[in-house]
Amino acid sequence: MSQSSDDEYREWVRRLRDQSRRDAESLVPRPDYPVYGLAAPILTPAVLLHKSSHGFPVLVALRYGSWGTAAGPHVTVTSAAPNHEIRATSSVLGGPAPVTDGRSARDPERDLLREIDAERKRIAVHAEVDREEPAEPPRYTRETLPMGDALVCRHGTMWAARLVDGSPEVIVTISGHGADPDVVRLEPVTDLRPMLAARGEVFARLRERRRAAPPPVLEPAEGVAALRALADFSLAANARLRAAERAGREPRTPVGSGPVHAALWQRAVQERQRLAGGSARAADDAVTAVINHVGYLNERAAWFGADSRLRESAIDETLRRALLAEPVPSEPAQQAWDRYWSEHLAWLRVDPQTAERLALTRDRDALAEDWLLAWAAWAAAA
Repeated sequence: MSQSSDDEYREWVRRLRDQSRRDAESLVPRPDYPVYGLAAPILTPAVLLHKSSHGFPVLVALRYGSWGTAAGPHVTVTSAAPNHEIRATSSVLGGPAPVTDGRSARDPERDLLREIDAERKRIAVHAEVDREEPAEPPRYTRETLPMGDALVCRHGTMWAARLVDGSPEVIVTISGHGADPDVVRLEPVTDLRPMLAARGEVFARLRERRRAAPPPVLEPAEGVAALRALADFSLAANARLRAAERAGREPRTPVGSGPVHAALWQRAVQERQRLAGGSARAADDAVTAVINHVGYLNERAAWFGADSRLRESAIDETLRRALLAEPVPSEPAQQAWDRYWSEHLAWLRVDPQTAERLALTRDRDALAEDWLLAWAAWAAAA
């Protein structure tokens, strides 16, 4: 049975509260390394963001200041366990904002610039303001600040700093704008519960604001064209991500991309259901499979990026088969993908620590190889 938008919203709130409760159980009273927060200036709300690995909170970030405005002042104080390389966990299209990228001693300048990138992304996603990157390169200095001796990166009006003489038990990074680092002072935080509660309230308000906003206006499209619009949007987002990774940066998030992606996805699901029948859940699963298929081709098949003719044919055949059930020359590759995707979904449902997961990993990897070989054979004959 389908749910109304109100039902879906209440379900989202319930899941958010459940997640906050689980976070509280893992973080309160605090991780087993020092956690620092903002003593000055006084900014509210203070919201907790964190990253865990195998149940251990390897990073705790406290973000201070309004989430709905771009002007600031905003300050984020991140305490990270040493000897942990942490990949970014950003949610590009809304939800919990990115907290940081890897924290290592190998390239602190890169890490600081990615802190600034992450703050630009938060502003784009939640305040819906595009902070253009300044033309001048970032400046790095070593300074003695009220918070301690620090390596500081300044890029336009934004800055990030890492303490260089702090406790070896924790890596402390601070970023902000609208509040100069010269006025920032830190203090230990022993109770994270108020920040967890504030996070739930902030994200609920952001979700409500987005829910009340009018939907974006899309270019008219139906059938395969609707699915192609979604595929093109996803491929463009993936291209930004790969370009940012090559440059050691965080990808930029265009303002409004979250609602546009949601609208494109919803339209593609509706078109799949209209043309193929079945439930909305089945249509959503089908769209998920086909968008991942195109995305995986983009990432793993060299010819996909090198030959525009093959690329267009592969996308067209994949979408027509998925939406219209048309027979296509790439049918062996399409069937190979169906087998791989089914195994991949089974793999996701299994506990990573079990022997069953290891066996499924071998099966899945073999099916991925079969899928790539089938596409290579198609490309050679096309």
